[in-house]
Amino acid sequence: MKTKFPIHTTLSADAIKVLERYEKELGAKNVVLEKALLNLDSTRFKAKLDTQNIDRIIKRVPTGIPGLDDFLEGGFPKGFAVVVTGPPGTGKTTFSMQYLIEGVKNGERCIFFSFEERAQQLVQHFARFGWDVGKFIDDGYLEIFGISMLTSEEMMEIIDSHKPERVVFDSMNILTAPSDFRTSSSWRGLHRLLKKNQTTAILVTEKSHGIEVKEYDDFDFLGDGVIFLDFIQTNDIDTTPMPVMAVQKMRATRLDHTPQPFRFTNNGIAKYRALNLPSKVLQDRIEKRRAERLEMSMDEE
Repeated sequence: MKTKFPIHTTLSADAIKVLERYEKELGAKNVVLEKALLNLDSTRFKAKLDTQNIDRIIKRVPTGIPGLDDFLEGGFPKGFAVVVTGPPGTGKTTFSMQYLIEGVKNGERCIFFSFEERAQQLVQHFARFGWDVGKFIDDGYLEIFGISMLTSEEMMEIIDSHKPERVVFDSMNILTAPSDFRTSSSWRGLHRLLKKNQTTAILVTEKSHGIEVKEYDDFDFLGDGVIFLDFIQTNDIDTTPMPVMAVQKMRATRLDHTPQPFRFTNNGIAKYRALNLPSKVLQDRIEKRRAERLEMSMDEE
């Protein structure tokens, strides 16, 4: 039985077709033929990037969060995968839904993949803020997949079929472990499809710590942007925690990394940075929490 040799991965598509035809007719690849094609294939090292025709203006996708787009030069850069992260109960799902509703209002197709909640729960959650989800679904602008047991290949088929402008995955920790995220071949395929289709995605992830802890996972590194949601007690008299939002990363965007307050209303997240709380107050509170956490960890040791 003749040994089959692997096709050289740096060959062009035309050269690979020659090798595949040889294998089909003779049952084995020829190393000599492969090397000859490799030497003749002068295009394999040439960049396929046409720099003259690249749109130099970065298109922005509005988030639907009042005030946030002012910090992002108009919104998320189109085609970005943005991580929305934080501890439990900080508004990550609400943020993501509001982002999709903004797309629907602009006549864009949107998909919500949830790996933790039933579709009925999600619809009820949407309805709390006065969003007519049923109409959006009936009109074909919104698709909701609750407690999704879909494989990455099945999600790719759905995305390829619907061609959405916006997608949410909630939460990525259920889909894959952070340590496996960047090396997962299934995720790389999904990621390539999102980039190819210029789909702007939110990847909801979970943190077991607050914003004062400077710890990052592989989701944060691979994401084009990272937005951290948390609650911070702003003074010692009023112990009610205030919701804050920090844009920790956003490629191709000038940023103010200072956490900014926001609030929850009957219409979702609203009035980002509307409370005019001095940024130094928030920063001092974060530093205090960081010092307290460090002191606790030293006491435990």
